[in-house]
Amino acid sequence: MQGEELFVAPDDRSDGLHWLDRIGEYNIEDRQIAGRTIRFIVETNALGCIHPCSVSDVAHVLEALPQSDWAGLDTFVLRQPTRKQLTLSPVWGRLLYFAEITTSKGKILAKGPTIFLDAVEVERSMAWSTSLDRDDMQELGRLKADGHVVKRSGRKHDITVTAKSARNTQLYRTLLHEVGHWFDWLSKVEVPASRSGDWGTRETAYFARPKPERKAFAHRYADAQRARLEADGITPFR
Repeated sequence: MQGEELFVAPDDRSDGLHWLDRIGEYNIEDRQIAGRTIRFIVETNALGCIHPCSVSDVAHVLEALPQSDWAGLDTFVLRQPTRKQLTLSPVWGRLLYFAEITTSKGKILAKGPTIFLDAVEVERSMAWSTSLDRDDMQELGRLKADGHVVKRSGRKHDITVTAKSARNTQLYRTLLHEVGHWFDWLSKVEVPASRSGDWGTRETAYFARPKPERKAFAHRYADAQRARLEADGITPFR
């Protein structure tokens, strides 16, 4: 979600360039994927939440993506939101173009671009207004396709998230969407700036683009990769 009051079900957020993120109790698992060491930081669940995806789930999808699409992206956090975040701004996941992941005591666990996949509450009914614009209606359709139970009740849509539907959304859509944001960044900032040296100018131009335009790019990327993975029999999997 982008913080609008309209949404109660999680969406994605990828508008942070730099961020200091402190986490609670955790485990670290380093995996070799595509010849690179990828760090997974898994926060312990609380507040009745679950991590819809496992480290192995995420690794399996990453292995099937073009390596050049997520070059430099070496940290993934399976994050446990706070009670306030679950209530006010729940998200499926987010990309931070640069993050510093630390413990509550300040120990640095990782630095650099990071994709966060948030734990979610399951079997909880959430409400969306029936007054939705085109983008919101498309998102509601995606949630239905992922298996979330959507029922209309008066002037609201009641949405129930299950463990299975949450995994479908986060693994086959959110993860690909956030990689899409990173691929967009690589294509428009990192790669051309490495040749020309005008990193600052390209960074400014990247964030000057309307957020819906950046989001639309990530949606197109996710849709294309999901279709390819399904056609190749790689996804879905248990």
